[in-house]
Amino acid sequence: MRYDTFMIREYERILEQSKSRERETHKQMAHLSKFNRTGFDATVAKYHEEIFKQIDCLKCGNCCRALGPRFRDKDVKILAKETGLTPKEFARRYLKPDIDEDFYVLEKLPCPFLAGDGTCTDYGKRPLSCEEYPYTTAHNVQRHLVRLGYNSLICPAAALIVQKILAEY
Repeated sequence: MRYDTFMIREYERILEQSKSRERETHKQMAHLSKFNRTGFDATVAKYHEEIFKQIDCLKCGNCCRALGPRFRDKDVKILAKETGLTPKEFARRYLKPDIDEDFYVLEKLPCPFLAGDGTCTDYGKRPLSCEEYPYTTAHNVQRHLVRLGYNSLICPAAALIVQKILAEY
């Protein structure tokens, strides 16, 4: 199965709408990130819970095709062991240092652990970055709304969460 065949049309439509509002969303998210609203993390976590009852990541996988995770040294060690490689071999085969060189990113996309059906072959050992994506349950999420706005172009769940944030605030 090709990687681009398992995203359902509804999710594609959500992303198309998000892309059509990209400039305005970026501006609004940048503005909103400057404030310190009480209870903002809890509100966004509530939206996260609501939206992820509707969105099935296995029917999308766009984050694995378009972004890939950040790999901390700990993630490299865990996945290297899982794949039977040394951490250096794993890094050489799959990774490159990120621009700031404080972690690694995938050398090429889609993620080599993305199966054709949208599942992760190493889901139980996936990097923390994968587990936390789209970072809508992170502490102090309001400071990272520009990143969430960018994620709304990749992730239909993030796009719907952004819509809820902008509707409320």
